[in-house]
Amino acid sequence: MGLEMTDGARSKHVPVSMEKRGENVLRIVWDDGLETEFHVAALRRACPCAGCVDEWTGKRTLDPLAVLETVRPLRIEPVGRYAIRIAWSDGHDTGIYSFEYLRALAEKDRGGGPKGA
Repeated sequence: MGLEMTDGARSKHVPVSMEKRGENVLRIVWDDGLETEFHVAALRRACPCAGCVDEWTGKRTLDPLAVLETVRPLRIEPVGRYAIRIAWSDGHDTGIYSFEYLRALAEKDRGGGPKGA
């Protein structure tokens, strides 16, 4: 599975390509040449939707232990020119991951944050 991204997004940096690597990794190449890899279970745990994060407090409501390591993306679809929506094997499909959010997660990982968190 690979997605070719278009320019014109509102984010500072946008993906130029996105592909699954095996069953556990989503690889994104950004317009500035940065290449990032996300463990898919960590990406599912980082879902920014209202069902996983309290809209008023910003507190994460999703129990990370409820997301199995075996979770997989079934579909990844572009949302306009600013985000992707991922349909997960656990039935969850309401998370819209903006490019800005994905880039922030990538920057956090580059700063020494745990990839599996």
